[in-house]
Amino acid sequence: MTDDKLTALTRRKLLSGLGAVGVASAGAGLGTTAFFNDREGFEGNTLSAGAFELRMDWQQSYYTGLPGQDPDDHTTWAPVNAYPDLDGDDRQDPIYARYQLTEDPTLLGLPANADPEAIEAAYRGQFASFEGTDGSGNHEFVGPVIDLDDVKPGDRGEITISKHVFDNPGYLWLNAGGVEAQIGALNDPKREALKEIHGDLPDADLVAAAEAEEQLAKEIEATLWYDDDCDNFLDEGSDTCIQFVVDNTDSMGSTAPFSGDLKDDLLIDAIETYIGRLDTADGAESADGDTAPFSVGLTNWTTVADTVLLPTSDVSDIVGVDGGNYADSTGLQTIDYQSLDAGTDIPVAIEAGADALAECPEADSRIMVLITNGINVETSDFLAAASDNLRQNGGEIDRFLIVGFGPEEDDADTLAQIATLPGDHKFMHVTDADIDQAINGPADPSTDPVTSVAEEIGFTADGEQVIFEGSLYDLLGPQDGIAGGYPLDADRNREGRQCYPNSDTRCIALEWHLPYEVGNEIQGDSIVFDLEFYAEQCRHNDGSDNPFEFDGDADPQTPA
Repeated sequence: MTDDKLTALTRRKLLSGLGAVGVASAGAGLGTTAFFNDREGFEGNTLSAGAFELRMDWQQSYYTGLPGQDPDDHTTWAPVNAYPDLDGDDRQDPIYARYQLTEDPTLLGLPANADPEAIEAAYRGQFASFEGTDGSGNHEFVGPVIDLDDVKPGDRGEITISKHVFDNPGYLWLNAGGVEAQIGALNDPKREALKEIHGDLPDADLVAAAEAEEQLAKEIEATLWYDDDCDNFLDEGSDTCIQFVVDNTDSMGSTAPFSGDLKDDLLIDAIETYIGRLDTADGAESADGDTAPFSVGLTNWTTVADTVLLPTSDVSDIVGVDGGNYADSTGLQTIDYQSLDAGTDIPVAIEAGADALAECPEADSRIMVLITNGINVETSDFLAAASDNLRQNGGEIDRFLIVGFGPEEDDADTLAQIATLPGDHKFMHVTDADIDQAINGPADPSTDPVTSVAEEIGFTADGEQVIFEGSLYDLLGPQDGIAGGYPLDADRNREGRQCYPNSDTRCIALEWHLPYEVGNEIQGDSIVFDLEFYAEQCRHNDGSDNPFEFDGDADPQTPA
């Protein structure tokens, strides 16, 4: 077995997918380079390289203070560069999901009867490939990502990069390399400003002192974060609305194997435990009968949907009372009474749950937890309903967490496609006996963790996680920044570093700002660097080998 990882990573052999680009005047140049590593694996008795691919798309915008631009609203900033961008307007073209292309292959220029292989190739082709300098997407790859000149104090820039791992789960690393700081030509204002900092030195010594100081990089403020919902904004936390949307057909009340317990009773017990944990912030405070900053509601559905509880923080209302029948029961206790209606109309359920979440304050994060043991619609119908109701598409839902409560394999495969929609959506496939673990996580933290509602939502509304906040100089350094390799973590709610799953959509974002207060000492300066990604299959790897450690003496960073 061979391992060509380090050979492929020498500076002379860097793939030039998104190259570094210099920026004239007081600007920052940003490029990205992707590395690939197909670790070999055993298949039967045959040695073969596992399929593995990393692709990306992005949107970058720029604030200059022109009329109509709001420094706090990226949507008002001027678009600078995007991928894909067939029409060349610098705004990202619509990116079509697999289900949309299956329904209408002509969206990307395929014949209406295109076969699945052609549809898959077209789907992946929407994202930039780094296997050659011209890419292998739907149009010729044009770089660089950032190419700005004449940047002035007060200007801002932001880029959100969406990462797509295909064929197998992978560990991802991020690195800053190839840093080159250039000092602008001396004129009288710049000379006087540098003398105030470094003293009355000859011009050559002033330039040498400025080169050593790298003042421009120190003046630029930078923030790098996990943009979980891929919306180009750093979400700093908010109150959270959770709408449980529960399949209430008769099969959900059948007896669970081995335990003899009714499945609906197991579900009620699991959710009640979760509500109790919200009430006490998972044991950090005394119970007060209030789940704030979280609100919880419930929608039951069969072929019709019935929202029995709009999101509330009142524990007694959420838990409800058992009145002996559906009509006289409230809250979670209504899950006890099943309909004998056949069929599970999941698009109707999603729509009803979205209507309930629409009652939440606009600033609240809105999460739908959908629980079902089966699905009777095509994948395309399910994903269309989910996509249409996302807030980014004009709907009311920010995030889906779907619990497959013992579904058949085909149904589980359909529900798992939720992860292909933009954002941090999750599917949890659990057996009947594991429903409490799906809601609350494993009882013994030392066991292999399972993705759970509790882990995904948490017990505090902390917002998206910042990887770095400080000067660009420090971001590009090995101590507090990402130089020397930073291990990206696909799921910071779980213990240990997690792999990026196959075929989901995850984003990171970088925003920079050159403050108004900056003086003439940075006039004409520039800085160039590479923002580099490395992907490695999870299979036969543990993610501990830092592919960038040769770039400096820094140890790999620990995910925040």
